Amino acid sequence: MKTSFIIPHDVITGKDLPALSVDEIPAEGDPLEINKELYFVCEKNINQVADSPIIGVIPMVVRNPANVKDIKEYIKCLSIAHRKVQFKNDKGFCDLGECDKIIIS
Repeated sequence: MKTSFIIPHDVITGKDLPALSVDEIPAEGDPLEINKELYFVCEKNINQVADSPIIGVIPMVVRNPANVKDIKEYIKCLSIAHRKVQFKNDKGFCDLGECDKIIIS
């Protein structure tokens, strides 16, 4: 399997994050752990730099929401990621209030 490098770009802050080595380019809504924080892919191939595509990501936790320039875009990106979230307990899938696990597939 060929390893590729991607450059995550935080669309909230407008800053590039450290490059990551991946087995395949993540899809929109996929989770990425960067510097021990969870981000979600919201835009693929914003720009191409050499062989490393720049991937737009949003953080799961926004520390200062008043500084988000386009909150509608953030919510749109988050809703894409939300579709991949599943709630489970020992009986299987469940509603949020009845669960003890959150799985991002």
